[in-house]
Amino acid sequence: MPATAASSPPRIGACNPGLGIGLADVPGGVRDPRARAYVVDHVQPGARFTRRFRVCNGTQQPITVKLYAGAAAIVRGAFTIAEGRIANDLSSWITVAPAAVTVPSGQERFATAAFAVPANATGGERYAVILAELPARPTSSGVAVASRIGIRVYLDVGGPQAPKSDFTVDTLQASRRADGTAVVTAQVHNTGARALDMRGSLTLRDGPDGLSAGPYPATLGTTLAPGQTEPVTVVLGRSITGGPWTARLTLTSGLLERRAEGRLTFPAAAGVSTPPVKAENIPLAKDKRVLVPLAIGLIGIVLLLLFSLWLFAKLRSRRREKDEDVDARRAAAQ
Repeated sequence: MPATAASSPPRIGACNPGLGIGLADVPGGVRDPRARAYVVDHVQPGARFTRRFRVCNGTQQPITVKLYAGAAAIVRGAFTIAEGRIANDLSSWITVAPAAVTVPSGQERFATAAFAVPANATGGERYAVILAELPARPTSSGVAVASRIGIRVYLDVGGPQAPKSDFTVDTLQASRRADGTAVVTAQVHNTGARALDMRGSLTLRDGPDGLSAGPYPATLGTTLAPGQTEPVTVVLGRSITGGPWTARLTLTSGLLERRAEGRLTFPAAAGVSTPPVKAENIPLAKDKRVLVPLAIGLIGIVLLLLFSLWLFAKLRSRRREKDEDVDARRAAAQ
């Protein structure tokens, strides 16, 4: 019997399978695309605002969900939610209403998180999470475990202007896992004042016999607090061998994008890593993949402008000729 691809679980009503939670409204004026999924904002001390969110029941039964805010931190490159109902500064500023909601199967209900930043709040970015929690149920081992899901909150408190985000790629390293899979690890340093959620891809070129490969997606889930340096991993597969290759890594967080390159040679033996190499960070102003489309776009704009001026001049000339012809006919008629 031929193998068949596994299909994704069916939706239940308007919901994906299981318990779901997400922002219901995207605030105007926030450019960071992460604000569609998370609360990512910069406010001044004393600010008050709200975020409406939805809770979706993708199970076969009605569920009663507890809603509250909890503490979070960025630890070793991961956005980490505190156990239980441990609070921090930011979570104590958030009031969720209602505190519990019953959601029928396949339906959604709405709730509101109200933020009240104290007038004497000190500056800096803080982290929390808006949580939806199902009641604890005993497992086969007899231990009761509650399941919960949340919306991340990245809230920066400061002056009128939001602080800048930035990062550098310090090194690139080629490795081979115990199963023979080739991996590239990049050490990324957050040089800005806001947390970063890293995503991106890596391509290989100028390899043996001129080969190229990729792009390969970066492993998601790496979050860097300001000042932190953490690894971002790209899994390439077993077919990548030898070298050297020119590895180009493109990483983004929100609207911020950076590129870096390095010459890598992959080890032949499994479970071995080569020494890391210093990454060359490529300014967008020197990146041909940015400059060429930009130049083409500018040329297109100039040509369009010249054509518009030529067309305007031609229409004006025709109108002048028409007016002169009318004047000549009037003069001949008199």
